[in-house]
Amino acid sequence: MVTAMLLAALSAVATCFLLFTLVTNLRDANETRWLSLMAKHDSALKALGPFVRYLFYSFMSGFASVQNLKTKSALNLARAGNDQNPEQYVGDILWEGFLITLTLVLLIILLGGTTALFLAFLLGGLWSFFIRPSLLDSEAEFRSRQIYRRIPYALDLSILVLETGGTLRQALEETSAKDDPLAEEFRIALAEIDSGASQKQAFENLSKRIALEPLETVLTAINRGEEMGAPMVETLVTQAQAFREARLQQVEKLAVEAPTKMTFPNMMIMFAVLLLIVGPLLIQLLSSGIF
Repeated sequence: MVTAMLLAALSAVATCFLLFTLVTNLRDANETRWLSLMAKHDSALKALGPFVRYLFYSFMSGFASVQNLKTKSALNLARAGNDQNPEQYVGDILWEGFLITLTLVLLIILLGGTTALFLAFLLGGLWSFFIRPSLLDSEAEFRSRQIYRRIPYALDLSILVLETGGTLRQALEETSAKDDPLAEEFRIALAEIDSGASQKQAFENLSKRIALEPLETVLTAINRGEEMGAPMVETLVTQAQAFREARLQQVEKLAVEAPTKMTFPNMMIMFAVLLLIVGPLLIQLLSSGIF
């Protein structure tokens, strides 16, 4: 036990020394990045953490799996309404996975075991490449569902504003005044328009961020209507009707698929009920010596 504790302590000291030496050397090689982080933080100690994560990400970014993770994370961050830089996000979760692995390795060595070391690397990898990305994907999916449910309301409100003599800009402002993810995205689009971007470009950026086909269809129809000079009220009414029809078809499709999906759970429930009924009887028969 004492030997294991000494080995763990020596491993920790050696790891800290190597990390310190590595960070010092790389700090000189990445002086621009270090100075930019120093400008954002009060002290070198506070800037050291982000700098180490940046170095770790720079080392890991050469792997294809990390690049794929970055690409997927960039899409999900935008869908989730998270403005964090994809490189920073991936760097953070890779660093967390590394710390989990290092901590588990030290604990395993301290407890005197070495055969389970692969579990430490497995858990660290699962955290960085599966658990955290899955949590982000779930957050993005939840936000997309919220936006999807708000599309009919936004269309109806915009139609109402246009029918009372308002402009499309006023309709967008009314829609963006609400407190929901779709309103938040429209506020971003309006800010881009105010900054000099065209309405078409702002809507295309919105479509790329959300990656929701029904919303993309509505925004594309609005852009085409603007280009062709079509009455905007008629365009939005057509899109509202098409959206409701598509939603009704989706509900009908789910209703048709429901019995098939419920077949296996129903069989499991029936088996469990049968086991509860027959199980005590079988036990009684076996204990009585009939079988």
